[in-house]
Amino acid sequence: MTENIVLALGGGGVRGIAHLGAIECLLENDYNIGGIAGTSAGGLFGAPIAAQVPPREILQVVIDFMKSPSFRRESSDTASLAGTGGLETALAPFLEGKTFEDLAIKLCVTAVSLKTGEKVVISEGNVMDAVLATIAIPGFFPTRGDDDLVDGGVIDPIPIESARALNPSLPVVAVTLHDRPADYSPEESSFSTGEQISEAIIDRLTKTRIGESLKNLNIAVSMSMDRLTELGIEIGKPDVVVRPLVGQYLALQMVDPIELFEEGYRAMESQLPALVDSLSLVNSIRRIARYSTAEPD
Repeated sequence: MTENIVLALGGGGVRGIAHLGAIECLLENDYNIGGIAGTSAGGLFGAPIAAQVPPREILQVVIDFMKSPSFRRESSDTASLAGTGGLETALAPFLEGKTFEDLAIKLCVTAVSLKTGEKVVISEGNVMDAVLATIAIPGFFPTRGDDDLVDGGVIDPIPIESARALNPSLPVVAVTLHDRPADYSPEESSFSTGEQISEAIIDRLTKTRIGESLKNLNIAVSMSMDRLTELGIEIGKPDVVVRPLVGQYLALQMVDPIELFEEGYRAMESQLPALVDSLSLVNSIRRIARYSTAEPD
């Protein structure tokens, strides 16, 4: 019997590859995805899934991209260290010309307006434009639109409420990207390993003699995002939380995509019993009673 669920996919840069493994596990176990809410990397990988592109097909595109990553800027881009031209080219076969109405699975992505400081939930219009807004890491990638939209993870690393608003009667499966191995230390993060996706960016930073400062900033931001994620889980109360151990990777680090894919699959597989329990009659009735009158945020 096929069961329906909705996904809340968190942010985390390249760690988002783990989302693909988690979704592959769900599909192989006959779960039907009734909606996707994505923040940052969650939006990047959630959008082609909503267009019904198989996870392994997306993974292959990621593998090819990693062989020769491109973060070229366009002349029209706002001030930023890098651009999203290469990412747009990689996503084009899946998303080019598509609107949210064209997608087979209901999708929304989140961004933040630098003008208002408010979260913006995007669920209509051009899908590619929405993805570029939700992944716009402040300072690294260009802001988007008249509202100067940036990465939704700035204030909402895991869009649980947005996911539940898509269909309050269905269980929310939240996939976070901030958990790390038990023996990991935040000081292991580095901007100078020489293994980042864009070496040009790293060279630009280290040659200005602020590399060490940015390393410390990265550690502090990561800690803040960890707390925001856990707070979001505590408030949003997803039915199932999936925690692949990928938080040790930097957002723009060269990684083995297959390793992250497999970790996402493993993490989701470990939570299948919890997902079965969330679909029990008692829990389904409780969920409908609690959220059926919820208004979209």
